[in-house]
Amino acid sequence: MSNWVLYIIIGQFIYAAVVLTDHFIVSKKIVSKPIVYSLYVSLLSVFAVVAIPFGVTLPLLSTILYVSAMSVSFILSIYFLYKSLEDSNPSEVVPVIGGVSAISAFLCAALLLDDELPGHFILGFTVLTAGMLLISHFKFSLRSFLLLSGSGIFFGLSAALIKLVFVSESFVNGFFWSRMANVVLALMLLLVPKIWKSVKEDWNKPKKPSKGLLVVGNKVMGAIGFLFVLVAIKGGNVAIVNALTALQYVFLLIFAIFFHRAMPEYFEEKVHKHEFLHKSLATGLIVIGFFILFI
Repeated sequence: MSNWVLYIIIGQFIYAAVVLTDHFIVSKKIVSKPIVYSLYVSLLSVFAVVAIPFGVTLPLLSTILYVSAMSVSFILSIYFLYKSLEDSNPSEVVPVIGGVSAISAFLCAALLLDDELPGHFILGFTVLTAGMLLISHFKFSLRSFLLLSGSGIFFGLSAALIKLVFVSESFVNGFFWSRMANVVLALMLLLVPKIWKSVKEDWNKPKKPSKGLLVVGNKVMGAIGFLFVLVAIKGGNVAIVNALTALQYVFLLIFAIFFHRAMPEYFEEKVHKHEFLHKSLATGLIVIGFFILFI
């Protein structure tokens, strides 16, 4: 096995673990509300200051506009994700969001970057849609469906916008200013009275020593997963790396079985025997859909 394939597998394994921990944090109210958790995650982008010695320069005006739009899209995408994870299983939520995100990214790239849709887009779209409908088993409410769709659409839009940034900026500059835009927007949202009240209530809750460690540690793990993916992109085939993103959904299905049996008091993810084949088939369709779209 090529090293870069191993790196993408490790990266997606870490991403799956991070999502499962996100589910634990929001469903068990470790952080009081999804909007508060979204702000915490966005504020952690401040650690991108470590990139300054590597050649950060003042951004172009167009870059400021793009990263501003991207930060709005990013915060909305993770907010909708965390709202979905409050009440639903990660092995159902994340594949649907991932499928919508992949479709959204292609469409947004076509609109914003004048990229051509691949000739097999309709086939990939059809297979992905079939997998998403099957995994949801049509059991999501209209509210849940809108949250899932919104998260996926905004994740896809974020991907297209960061591509626009990298057209005119170096990787270091694009990375730094896109992270700083998240911090600035999060600070601006703290000026909204209702949001500020929610943050104050969360801080005034009885403190558990492990709370900050869990939140920060989970995001550090996410950053490590991102680095593994970047290394895979650098050393391997980008199309295959993108397609192998779907491995995250396979790992989530495995985690659903393991954590429900091993720690049911902490993780409410459930996969009953009669659902296993159903979810496996749906996940398989989504994986195939990714390969059709990206290869």
